Amino acid sequence: MARAPILTPQAEDFPRWYQDVIAKAELADNGPVRGTMVIRPWGYALWERMQREVDDRIKAAGAQNAYFPLFIPQSYLQREAEHVEGFSPELAVVTYAGGKELEEPVVVRPTSETIINSFFSKWVQSYRDLPLRVNNWSNVVRWELRPRIFLRTTEFLWQEGHTCHATEAEAAAYARQILDEVYADFMDSVLAIPVVRGLKTARERFAGAVNSLSCEAMMRDGKALQMGTSHQLGQNFARAFDVRYLSAAGQQEHVWQTSWGVSTRMVGGLIMCHGDDAGLRVPPALASVQAVVMVVKDGEGVGAAVEQIVAELRAS
Repeated sequence: MARAPILTPQAEDFPRWYQDVIAKAELADNGPVRGTMVIRPWGYALWERMQREVDDRIKAAGAQNAYFPLFIPQSYLQREAEHVEGFSPELAVVTYAGGKELEEPVVVRPTSETIINSFFSKWVQSYRDLPLRVNNWSNVVRWELRPRIFLRTTEFLWQEGHTCHATEAEAAAYARQILDEVYADFMDSVLAIPVVRGLKTARERFAGAVNSLSCEAMMRDGKALQMGTSHQLGQNFARAFDVRYLSAAGQQEHVWQTSWGVSTRMVGGLIMCHGDDAGLRVPPALASVQAVVMVVKDGEGVGAAVEQIVAELRAS
């Protein structure tokens, strides 16, 4: 009698296969609140290695890490009309805390353009302060209607970079640099996932952006997955938060900005791009376990030989 497969075959039901792999490989579990997830040690090890690789490239591109608050005054989001309209259906809003109703509702961070620009307006005064480039590793909350572990969750982990530049051309060039030298390079050389780079349509661009660049990857079910984005924000947020600098000519000018990010969605992309009916497959550059040395039969000198092999593997 044929034994039932451990995983649902991809050709039979790809979404079910995806859930099976996550469960059998012990990557993650669903959280108690709909749309949340618990990332288990094997899954988090993948994310940690992704973080290190992406972080190195971000720093090489001239950005520095910082951290900004999880809670944002609701009035901040209302300063940029397109931004608040685009995110309103996904917002988690706190109205009651500390045993009483808050004077102003607080939004749980869906993205950080507004809170970061409130500080950029303090930090940028002169053309000598530019370019200003910061990166924020954090969690964000977007109330997801159709959650899928790693791909679409109410809470997820990510990095978001934010920059200020003196000219539109400089900002546009930097947004492209991030897409090419940080995201596409990482996805190709570490994730071993080829991506198509391009410009999103006006309907799909980030709320509040002028242009959105994207890395799209083809999954084994024939569908494309957005793996990372880099946005040209123009002066929309700079005007909303009055982020200005004194130019070399002595004129007050608004800065030109970018924002860009990748998230734990990349773990889902890795699973769907490389996994097969035998299970999860991880590229060597990302795998937390590279080799397993097994002793088939113990005997004289075997222990010493195994130790030597392990030492050679670790040194290689």
